[in-house]
Amino acid sequence: MAPWLAALLIAAWAGSVVLFRLNRIWLPYYILAAVGLAFLLIFVGRATVVEPALQTFVSAAVHRLSALVNVPTETFQAAPGALLVLVISQEIGWTMLQVTVESSGLLESAVLTGMLAFYPGWSPQKRLAFIAIGLTATFAANVVRLMTIVLALHYTGKDSLLIAHTIVGRAVFFAAVVAIYWLIMTRPTLRTILRKLDREILAR
Repeated sequence: MAPWLAALLIAAWAGSVVLFRLNRIWLPYYILAAVGLAFLLIFVGRATVVEPALQTFVSAAVHRLSALVNVPTETFQAAPGALLVLVISQEIGWTMLQVTVESSGLLESAVLTGMLAFYPGWSPQKRLAFIAIGLTATFAANVVRLMTIVLALHYTGKDSLLIAHTIVGRAVFFAAVVAIYWLIMTRPTLRTILRKLDREILAR
């Protein structure tokens, strides 16, 4: 995308968000602000060192965690996100896993940040705290997803890679992300609503 076009889209997004907020049109404001920020973070992340850094951090974390459970792996400084896993069942040998944008956690982190950054009714400090907690939990969940794939590949063979990556790994990560959203957004919101209902009932 041309820089001038990207700048124009960002300016149009920011102007629309400010316009909706000034006119207190809250639902379009929140949706546009959250979705727009998520896309902006993904765009910036992929165009800068953020995505390669995430790939490196994820592969390094999985590499260290694998060592704790005695699963041999190797990483490469020259290839961010490249992780070699030693397969011991079936035909013994090394298999390479590549941490791409899908498994780096960038997409999920950007969406979570967008939703929390403009969440109504919370102070800026509370939003920042929940964003930090959410990003940390998302990173950990992503490492667990990849560890699931590594263990399946190591112990059950290369033929399990497709099932482990496409089904098992995604199911584990999806369940973890749902739990993160529930604890960070849904549960506090329900508590706030219940407190307001209780105050209204007591006031009657």
